[in-house]
Amino acid sequence: MTASTRDDAATGELAAHVDDLLRDYPPASTDARVFLRAQYDSGLAWVHYPVGYGGSCASIDLQPVVDDKLAAAGAPPNGRMFNAIGAGQCAATVLQFGSEEQKQHYLPEVFTGESEWCQLFSEPGSGSDLASLATRAVLDGDQWVVNGQKVWTSGAERARFALLLARTDPDAEKHAGLTAFAVDMHAPGVEVRPLRQMNGGADFNEVFFSDVRIPDAERLGDVGAGWSVAHSTLAQERYNMPRIPQRGSGQIATAVAI
Repeated sequence: MTASTRDDAATGELAAHVDDLLRDYPPASTDARVFLRAQYDSGLAWVHYPVGYGGSCASIDLQPVVDDKLAAAGAPPNGRMFNAIGAGQCAATVLQFGSEEQKQHYLPEVFTGESEWCQLFSEPGSGSDLASLATRAVLDGDQWVVNGQKVWTSGAERARFALLLARTDPDAEKHAGLTAFAVDMHAPGVEVRPLRQMNGGADFNEVFFSDVRIPDAERLGDVGAGWSVAHSTLAQERYNMPRIPQRGSGQIATAVAI
């Protein structure tokens, strides 16, 4: 079988799955959340993800086959369309570094849009040197106590969860003393403050942590492996600009989040 034949077969298989989804869950008469959860369970959320995690182990290049057919049928928008950082970067990080429980909990909800995410990396004193960040996470039993400040965070005012990078070993070489966490943005001690611009808008936020407790079960990756987690997250940025069919216009739009 040639590569072209394999691609045609994969395209046809995905298209058939979309037809099955539309037959069983007609968009016009199906609750949006029910439809999107069915799309996830059918492996049509991120087609390049593994089976069982919203994917079909297909090439990411085949995602438009799914998206275009669904848009033409009037399917509801999903998290990839309005929470690009969450669905494009944070979800990929959870898939790669998260526990099975984290994957089952977070991935469906970020795709359906039930839980928006933001990314908490940048700090006022670190500039472009991410490894110099100072937000501290100190282990206390089976929880981490976090104190510090993040800045230039888009979507923090809406986000339910966040991907947080914090310093867990101040004595280690700066790249080696970082750890990544999934953090509940509604947890006690988390404060979001908008950064007002000259035009009155507030596209970015400051986020403050005051004795915020994060269960160790919400750690992403090993303790001290935060730099690798962050590097992998940022490498996903090309998925952070999803191709979105405009219903009825025949044109393509790109959703961008920073």
